[in-house]
Amino acid sequence: MAGNPRMRNFAMLLAIVAVIAASTVSQGPSQTQKVCDGVSNELGGCTAQRHTFVSGTCEDLAREWAQVLDTALVAILDGPEAVEDQSRSVLMKQALVITTIDMQTRLTELGLADTCDLPEFMAAAEPSFSDELRARAGGGLYSGNPPATYAEWLDDVRSTVRMIDDGE
Repeated sequence: MAGNPRMRNFAMLLAIVAVIAASTVSQGPSQTQKVCDGVSNELGGCTAQRHTFVSGTCEDLAREWAQVLDTALVAILDGPEAVEDQSRSVLMKQALVITTIDMQTRLTELGLADTCDLPEFMAAAEPSFSDELRARAGGGLYSGNPPATYAEWLDDVRSTVRMIDDGE
């Protein structure tokens, strides 16, 4: 697995999903478990607002991804501290993972997954984050306990998105 970027990326995605799932409180077995676009309903795949990416270059996809993510995260930060036993930090990670999976799908469709690397992607994406998100994202990273900075939040985003650097 260590030498295969696809397996590393899959393992990283599974780890993110496991963290999100472990952070939620189970109410028992679900009678309606299903998967939508490769994301389980429990993680929001079937209920979350899903964006269809349309950009055609790595840089344009990065900017589009950042704007979609910004809108979703500011809405979460403006909302309640928890929704159905999911803390704000879990909701934020869920939005990041789903938005990134949807962007990655477009990147793969365009054949850009091997050439669009993380530094290039983040250099194009980061300026598109709003001042509001920059001011508040750190506070949502661990639901404010402990408090985090924008830079810490951005590092967390980079590690989640890192899979594109390996050419997923």
